[in-house]
Amino acid sequence: MRNYRIRFSLTGFLLYALQLLPNIIWMLVPPVNDVLTGNSSAYKTLNIIEGLFGVLTVTLMIFLLNKAEGRNRNFYIGLAVLFLAGYYISWIFYYNGVVAPWLLILGIACMPPLYFFFAGLWMKNYVLLVPCAIFGVTHILITCMNYLGA
Repeated sequence: MRNYRIRFSLTGFLLYALQLLPNIIWMLVPPVNDVLTGNSSAYKTLNIIEGLFGVLTVTLMIFLLNKAEGRNRNFYIGLAVLFLAGYYISWIFYYNGVVAPWLLILGIACMPPLYFFFAGLWMKNYVLLVPCAIFGVTHILITCMNYLGA
Protein backbone atom coordinates (compact mmCIF):
# COMPACT_ATOMS: atom_id res chain seq x y z
CA MET A 1 0.00 0.00 0.00
CA ARG A 2 2.96 2.30 0.28
CA ASN A 3 2.91 2.76 -3.51
CA TYR A 4 -0.51 4.38 -3.23
CA ARG A 5 -1.73 7.72 -2.02
CA ILE A 6 -5.18 8.98 -1.21
CA ARG A 7 -5.96 11.84 -3.52
CA PHE A 8 -8.71 12.84 -5.90
CA SER A 9 -8.22 11.41 -9.38
CA LEU A 10 -9.87 13.41 -12.14
CA THR A 11 -9.12 10.52 -14.50
CA GLY A 12 -10.85 8.06 -12.17
CA PHE A 13 -13.80 10.40 -11.78
CA LEU A 14 -14.18 10.86 -15.54
CA LEU A 15 -13.92 7.11 -16.14
CA TYR A 16 -16.65 6.56 -13.56
CA ALA A 17 -18.83 9.33 -15.02
CA LEU A 18 -18.62 7.71 -18.47
CA GLN A 19 -19.97 4.47 -17.03
CA LEU A 20 -22.65 6.28 -15.04
CA LEU A 21 -24.10 8.18 -18.02
CA PRO A 22 -26.64 5.50 -19.12
CA ASN A 23 -27.81 5.13 -15.51
CA ILE A 24 -28.46 8.87 -15.25
CA ILE A 25 -30.47 8.78 -18.46
CA TRP A 26 -32.33 5.71 -17.15
CA MET A 27 -33.27 7.55 -13.94
CA LEU A 28 -34.41 10.69 -15.79
CA VAL A 29 -36.18 9.01 -18.73
CA PRO A 30 -36.97 5.35 -18.03
CA PRO A 31 -37.77 3.16 -21.03
CA VAL A 32 -41.31 1.97 -21.62
CA ASN A 33 -40.57 -1.68 -20.76
CA ASP A 34 -38.30 -1.12 -17.75
CA VAL A 35 -37.69 -4.58 -16.33
CA LEU A 36 -34.47 -3.50 -14.59
CA THR A 37 -36.32 -1.61 -11.85
CA GLY A 38 -36.72 -4.91 -10.01
CA ASN A 39 -33.13 -6.09 -10.41
CA SER A 40 -32.30 -6.72 -6.81
CA SER A 41 -31.89 -9.99 -4.99
CA ALA A 42 -34.41 -11.59 -2.68
CA TYR A 43 -31.35 -12.25 -0.50
CA LYS A 44 -30.50 -9.02 1.28
CA THR A 45 -26.93 -10.20 1.89
CA LEU A 46 -26.26 -10.29 -1.86
CA ASN A 47 -27.64 -6.76 -2.26
CA ILE A 48 -25.42 -5.53 0.56
CA ILE A 49 -22.31 -7.23 -0.88
CA GLU A 50 -23.05 -5.88 -4.37
CA GLY A 51 -23.66 -2.35 -3.10
CA LEU A 52 -20.71 -2.30 -0.71
CA PHE A 53 -18.17 -3.60 -3.21
CA GLY A 54 -19.61 -1.45 -6.01
CA VAL A 55 -19.17 1.68 -3.90
CA LEU A 56 -15.71 0.52 -2.80
CA THR A 57 -14.67 -0.04 -6.42
CA VAL A 58 -15.77 3.44 -7.46
CA THR A 59 -14.27 5.06 -4.35
CA LEU A 60 -10.91 3.40 -4.97
CA MET A 61 -11.02 4.43 -8.63
CA ILE A 62 -11.62 8.06 -7.73
CA PHE A 63 -9.54 8.46 -4.56
CA LEU A 64 -6.67 5.95 -4.63
CA LEU A 65 -3.73 6.69 -6.89
CA ASN A 66 -0.68 4.58 -7.62
CA LYS A 67 2.48 6.66 -7.19
CA ALA A 68 4.13 4.85 -10.10
CA GLU A 69 4.69 7.13 -13.06
CA GLY A 70 2.43 6.87 -16.09
CA ARG A 71 -0.24 4.43 -17.06
CA ASN A 72 -0.19 0.77 -18.01
CA ARG A 73 -0.27 -0.35 -21.60
CA ASN A 74 -2.94 1.04 -23.88
CA PHE A 75 -4.22 -2.52 -24.29
CA TYR A 76 -6.04 -2.21 -20.95
CA ILE A 77 -7.76 1.08 -21.72
CA GLY A 78 -8.65 -0.31 -25.14
CA LEU A 79 -10.44 -3.23 -23.48
CA ALA A 80 -12.12 -0.84 -21.04
CA VAL A 81 -13.39 1.28 -23.93
CA LEU A 82 -14.59 -1.86 -25.69
CA PHE A 83 -16.62 -2.93 -22.64
CA LEU A 84 -17.97 0.59 -22.19
CA ALA A 85 -19.05 0.66 -25.84
CA GLY A 86 -20.75 -2.72 -25.36
CA TYR A 87 -22.52 -1.31 -22.30
CA TYR A 88 -23.77 1.72 -24.25
CA ILE A 89 -24.92 -0.49 -27.14
CA SER A 90 -26.76 -2.74 -24.67
CA TRP A 91 -28.60 0.27 -23.27
CA ILE A 92 -29.60 1.32 -26.80
CA PHE A 93 -31.07 -2.16 -27.36
CA TYR A 94 -32.78 -1.99 -23.96
CA TYR A 95 -34.39 1.36 -24.79
CA ASN A 96 -35.57 -0.15 -28.08
CA GLY A 97 -37.49 -2.84 -26.19
CA VAL A 98 -34.98 -5.69 -26.18
CA VAL A 99 -35.18 -7.19 -22.70
CA ALA A 100 -33.82 -10.66 -23.41
CA PRO A 101 -31.90 -12.29 -20.54
CA TRP A 102 -28.70 -12.49 -22.64
CA LEU A 103 -28.76 -8.70 -23.10
CA LEU A 104 -29.43 -7.99 -19.43
CA ILE A 105 -26.74 -10.40 -18.25
CA LEU A 106 -24.01 -10.01 -20.86
CA GLY A 107 -24.62 -6.40 -21.83
CA ILE A 108 -25.87 -4.58 -18.77
CA ALA A 109 -24.58 -6.72 -15.86
CA CYS A 110 -21.19 -7.94 -17.14
CA MET A 111 -19.92 -4.86 -18.94
CA PRO A 112 -19.57 -2.37 -16.01
CA PRO A 113 -17.41 -4.61 -13.79
CA LEU A 114 -15.22 -5.52 -16.76
CA TYR A 115 -14.93 -1.85 -17.68
CA PHE A 116 -13.91 -0.93 -14.11
CA PHE A 117 -11.48 -3.85 -13.96
CA PHE A 118 -9.59 -2.90 -17.10
CA ALA A 119 -9.72 0.82 -16.31
CA GLY A 120 -8.20 -0.07 -12.92
CA LEU A 121 -5.45 -2.07 -14.61
CA TRP A 122 -4.74 0.83 -16.95
CA MET A 123 -4.53 3.22 -13.99
CA LYS A 124 -2.25 0.74 -12.15
CA ASN A 125 -4.81 0.71 -9.37
CA TYR A 126 -4.42 -2.94 -8.48
CA VAL A 127 -6.12 -2.49 -5.10
CA LEU A 128 -9.50 -1.96 -6.75
CA LEU A 129 -9.32 -5.25 -8.68
CA VAL A 130 -10.45 -7.46 -5.77
CA PRO A 131 -13.50 -5.39 -4.76
CA CYS A 132 -14.31 -4.97 -8.45
CA ALA A 133 -14.26 -8.74 -8.95
CA ILE A 134 -16.52 -9.28 -5.93
CA PHE A 135 -18.89 -6.57 -7.17
CA GLY A 136 -18.89 -8.13 -10.64
CA VAL A 137 -19.67 -11.64 -9.42
CA THR A 138 -22.54 -10.48 -7.20
CA HIS A 139 -23.90 -8.07 -9.83
CA ILE A 140 -23.96 -10.83 -12.45
CA LEU A 141 -25.30 -13.41 -9.97
CA ILE A 142 -28.23 -11.19 -8.99
CA THR A 143 -29.07 -10.49 -12.63
CA CYS A 144 -28.87 -14.21 -13.49
CA MET A 145 -31.11 -15.10 -10.55
CA ASN A 146 -33.68 -12.55 -11.66
CA TYR A 147 -33.72 -13.18 -15.38
CA LEU A 148 -32.78 -16.83 -15.74
CA GLY A 149 -35.15 -17.97 -13.01
CA ALA A 150 -32.37 -19.43 -10.86
